[in-house]
Amino acid sequence: MVSQLPAQSAHLVKLAPSGQLAVAVVSNLQRSRSSSGRRGLVSILLSSDLGTYIRRLLARVAEKACAILRPYLGLGYREVSVSPDMADRLAVLSRKTLVLDLDETLVHSCYLDPDTHDNVGCSQLPDHAQPDYVLNVSIDPMVEPIVFRVFKRPHVDEFLDCVSKWYDLVIYTASLEVYATQVVDLLDAGQGRMSRRFYRQHCRASSPLVSKDLSLVTPDMTGVLIIDNSPYAYRDFPDNAVPIKTFIYDPDDTELLKLLPFLDALRFTKDVRSILGRRVIRQHDNRSTISSHR
Repeated sequence: MVSQLPAQSAHLVKLAPSGQLAVAVVSNLQRSRSSSGRRGLVSILLSSDLGTYIRRLLARVAEKACAILRPYLGLGYREVSVSPDMADRLAVLSRKTLVLDLDETLVHSCYLDPDTHDNVGCSQLPDHAQPDYVLNVSIDPMVEPIVFRVFKRPHVDEFLDCVSKWYDLVIYTASLEVYATQVVDLLDAGQGRMSRRFYRQHCRASSPLVSKDLSLVTPDMTGVLIIDNSPYAYRDFPDNAVPIKTFIYDPDDTELLKLLPFLDALRFTKDVRSILGRRVIRQHDNRSTISSHR
């Protein structure tokens, strides 16, 4: 809803001090056709609640326009044409499965706790942040629905469009099903790309953290990989993991775009662990080096 102008702006004459300044303010408002009058009115509008709304709206429009124009400006990911030899290789290999975490990987959500009235997950968000989705989630039928504000990670739509061509997509989240289902449905936009979903009840509980069992997704560990911001989530499958930075709110975030070239190439491997496992070996070697120097 558009915010109304503050009541005091309609009584600007009464608020201004007596004398020439008051006359000048009234004169500026009356001379609407003059350039100085227009500048005065614009200044008043931009300093008001309506001005704040307009600035936020323009920022959102600019962000959406950039997202649409990005591929045409050469800023998005350009998929390389597959040669006949590589196409033959893909035909021999089984199509792999890409497991995607939800919160802090694809989106960030915050909400008002109905019991404590604390804003959970909102402390690091700027005041001008506008959610992509607002959801009413009924977790307890005896309690009023909880309002979730959901912020999409930049480029998530382009990311999902690309990886859905290369992999079978699976959502695996530690969030409650009643909440996550709504978010994934909105991200999927009726395209059926993420029909397989695993929720908190499918995680291995180890208070206060949970880990994810990839064997529930597929018994073949050679062709499954998970993208998750929490290392604990894939602690039992480190050779199948692709780490990603935690997302809270950053309009300039490009982490999903950065992964596209790597994911494009990884689908040509016979066993993803032969590539992803090298990160684990390197981390182990680095820790050993640090320990030897202590």
